[in-house]
Amino acid sequence: MVCGATRHDGVMGDSEASADRYYAHLARVRQGAGALITTDDGRIVMIDTTYRDFYEIPGGAVEAGESAPAACARECREELGIDVAVGRLLAVEHQNDGDERGDSVMFIYDGGSVASEDLARRSPDPEVAAVVLVEPADLDAVTVPRLADRIRGALTARENRCLHEAVDGSPRFNT
Repeated sequence: MVCGATRHDGVMGDSEASADRYYAHLARVRQGAGALITTDDGRIVMIDTTYRDFYEIPGGAVEAGESAPAACARECREELGIDVAVGRLLAVEHQNDGDERGDSVMFIYDGGSVASEDLARRSPDPEVAAVVLVEPADLDAVTVPRLADRIRGALTARENRCLHEAVDGSPRFNT
């Protein structure tokens, strides 16, 4: 298509109605953003929430009008009571959930390293029962397989300065 040309096939065009039809067919996804935060001895900072029976990394849902890194920083502040410098993207996973909630895209950002004592001074959050420090080898015992794999991918991406990308729990490329 030539720049400035207008299509009249009902997909895109200059009318508001055709634009509405086009946008109605695009994917709508939920987004979640979390931080891979480790301690100086290599343990992973995770939270024991009051509403799940497995551990999560600090983070949560991206709200309307909010960027994923901003959501990650906000959620870490709420859940840990500390400001986390949200670094580069380490892992991204597209999940085809196939239920009424729809698909999702999950991001893990590098949250750096913290001293264990800094976590002891966290603000109380009614959704967080405890902040726990998990050895990487123990991930499978404390969280769901998909998140354990995403965290391992993020650890590898941090070490190798690359990006871990997955679809429905399966890496797209070997990192």
